[in-house]
Amino acid sequence: MASEFKKIVLLKGLQVMEDYQFRAIKSLLRKELKLTKKMQDEYDRIQMADLMEDKFTKDAGLAKLIELCKDVEELKEIAEKLKTEKEKVKNQKGKKGKSAAKKRKQDESSSLQTFSTSNESNSSKKSQTPNPSTSRGDVLQMDPMTVMVLNSTHPFEYESSEHGRKTMFHAKVATAKQYYHVKVFNVSLREKFTKNNFIIISNFVKGREILEINENSFVVEAGPDLKFEVPNSIIKRANETPKIRHIEKGASGALFYGLFTLIKKTVKVRNTIYEIKDNEEKHIEVVGNGKCYNINCEEGDKLRLYCFQLRTIEKQPKLVSGDHSFIEVTKCKKKKEIPTAHSSTNDEKQDNMQHQFCYFKVETPNKF
Repeated sequence: MASEFKKIVLLKGLQVMEDYQFRAIKSLLRKELKLTKKMQDEYDRIQMADLMEDKFTKDAGLAKLIELCKDVEELKEIAEKLKTEKEKVKNQKGKKGKSAAKKRKQDESSSLQTFSTSNESNSSKKSQTPNPSTSRGDVLQMDPMTVMVLNSTHPFEYESSEHGRKTMFHAKVATAKQYYHVKVFNVSLREKFTKNNFIIISNFVKGREILEINENSFVVEAGPDLKFEVPNSIIKRANETPKIRHIEKGASGALFYGLFTLIKKTVKVRNTIYEIKDNEEKHIEVVGNGKCYNINCEEGDKLRLYCFQLRTIEKQPKLVSGDHSFIEVTKCKKKKEIPTAHSSTNDEKQDNMQHQFCYFKVETPNKF
């Protein structure tokens, strides 16, 4: 059970914290974990999880982390999630201890139900009752699913504290019934994600609206007999930007994508705040860290956001950059100026519509 608790501490706790929040937790644990100044400055989230596991052998420090988080306003939501995950593990272990055979049958039934609802290419969707297991987390989808590619971004580099520097790109695909955002971590598949291309994907991770394709996934082009028509209503919904009034009502941690107009940029010491609006003139703040810090944009430019997480900061909903966040900036057209001897070149005209890509970068500590 301790190993399950450690997963929660690392993946549901330390990994989802902002850098300054993580530093605060290290400071609060300094005496109990006997952290030296160097350890406090350099230890990353994985090293801290290891230390907590060694110190708090019963639950890998989960109870201690919950206690610390619930006393910090910005971490109260994380504390509640940690408590929920802890109860899930305890309940699962309790049921398993009472009746292992019954638990196996329940798991088999749940697994079959999950795969039957998530595999849209093989399912009739006869029942409109949502599968409750889909809200519990992502599912490894082994069975093949045929999709049509709607669009994709250029590959870009990102860094994570676990895997170091990697390359990925975002895409959007659709079946005959639903569209999905896709995180593609295998850039060699870039050519297959060409607009209007039909591909078959398998062995991928499937969430409610997001798919993840990695090095172990399989992607091949679909034959003519497997192609289908994607309804215009699906394509229209895929291209729509969510209203900010709807974003603000979303669940904490939910991921959002969309095209917005920049109103104001405020550069701070630790991050940059981009105030954006939608076509209803509703405003929301975007918190940019790492490579999204102080990007080249100005009032009136269009910001296309990929994979930004909804968080409550200072009691206000904000969109915060994460490991896989990506921003495309479309510069607004400048007013025409009177030509001079040093202007009106082709390059300068092209500068009126330029794109800048940025991605979130997690600062990695020195190797240990």
